[in-house]
Amino acid sequence: MEKSIEELIYEETDKRLKEMKAPDYEFPKQANKADWIGILASVGVSLLLIVLCMTGVIE
Repeated sequence: MEKSIEELIYEETDKRLKEMKAPDYEFPKQANKADWIGILASVGVSLLLIVLCMTGVIE
């Protein structure tokens, strides 16, 4: 019998939470200013490309 998607999600969540509770688990570093600038720049470029496609500049 196949597991439902809900059961798979619960199992994976439980597995990941156990992994994060391990004493040797290393949390990722926080996003810094350079990361945020990169995120905002990529969103801006994506929006610009969408607008250019919608106006017919890019086909």
